[in-house]
Amino acid sequence: MLNRHIAPDIVRIRTIDIPPIETITLDNGVPVVIINAGTEDIVKIEIVHKAGKTMEDKKLVSRATASLMKEGCGSWNAETFAEKFDFYGAGMKISANMDFIYTSVYTLGKYMPHIIEPLACMYFSPHFEANELDSFANVNIQKLKEELTKNEVLSYRMITESIFGNHHPYGYNSFEEDYLAITTDDVKKHFANYIGSDNMYIFLSGKITPQIIREVNQNFGQHQKQTVQKSRPECTQPLRHERWFEKAPGDIQASLKIGRRLFDRTHPDQTSFFVLNTILGGYFSSRLMSVIREDKGYTYDIGSQMDQMLYDGCFYVSTELSAENIEETIREVYVQMEKLCSKKVGSKELDMVKNYLSGNFLHMVDGPLQIAVVAKTLALTGLPFSSLTQWIQDVMDTSASDVLACAQKYLDPKEMIEVVVA
Repeated sequence: MLNRHIAPDIVRIRTIDIPPIETITLDNGVPVVIINAGTEDIVKIEIVHKAGKTMEDKKLVSRATASLMKEGCGSWNAETFAEKFDFYGAGMKISANMDFIYTSVYTLGKYMPHIIEPLACMYFSPHFEANELDSFANVNIQKLKEELTKNEVLSYRMITESIFGNHHPYGYNSFEEDYLAITTDDVKKHFANYIGSDNMYIFLSGKITPQIIREVNQNFGQHQKQTVQKSRPECTQPLRHERWFEKAPGDIQASLKIGRRLFDRTHPDQTSFFVLNTILGGYFSSRLMSVIREDKGYTYDIGSQMDQMLYDGCFYVSTELSAENIEETIREVYVQMEKLCSKKVGSKELDMVKNYLSGNFLHMVDGPLQIAVVAKTLALTGLPFSSLTQWIQDVMDTSASDVLACAQKYLDPKEMIEVVVA
């Protein structure tokens, strides 16, 4: 009989069995990554271009381009285009981030022939109407005004600008005048220069049939379009210690961030810092949570994270708290960093972190749609799919000495920027 008073043994994973990830090329050379798994007739198609903020010639134009692409194309206006997807129950999201413009569509496989044509049309003959651009600007200006009343948003804007600089794609912030300055010519130029077949990636996941692949090739594989090449953005901001303060617009709680510039996903220290960050503030039982929340009660939630983009990255500790606890919290954050720099992590704590990460790794590959997220990250970073297994092994092999050396290299208070909005 099962004894529920005895906890089951903890089994740490070292490898993960995932379904085969297949890569094919369309007739025009566009790579298509396929995760064919699952029993339900569900398909996700994601189309990605390297056309985000790092490719902009004008602020916010990548975001405007992504938004306007779905507001009418070919024989469809904005309303009839949306109705087409709604009729077949397909969900679509198109957006721009630091490095990419991407479209994600979820649909039933049997409806793919009806969805693929307007989806392709969006990439080959968008309208880019002036009235739609005006609507985009007005809506986003109102959203921006609302966001700028939130201390957490203000602190994030300040720390990324301080780390990368206000002229770098990863550091500049949006303002009302930036939205108003965008013209339809700017949008058309961005679309013409940076969205083409030579920088397109397609990801298919779910129950993928030969017919779906033929439909994708017929609609996306018959067009050749070269894009303008642009140099990699370089960050010239020096590592330094600074404190930035801004008066809060009215939130009850203050927002605090402490961080620095880091590196991209291909850096050799990525694995060690990933484990280090988890120990410091990357999960609920982290040191920051245990001491600053549980022991001292300065805040309800505190954590640290790595933001890694295509060309660079940053690390920061983040929390919201009462203004009266700001100085004590800052001091305690540095105390915890100093401990990681001066003494090896104990075997019990390191084992707990690795066990926690083991569960996360299993969740990462739980089903074809989840696997597609991992495959997309690897493909867009230029890493082979086999590197996932190697990375997991490297994480599990990370030693206390590795963590100590990494902390000494990257957790120097003299290189940390502090941002307070209170």
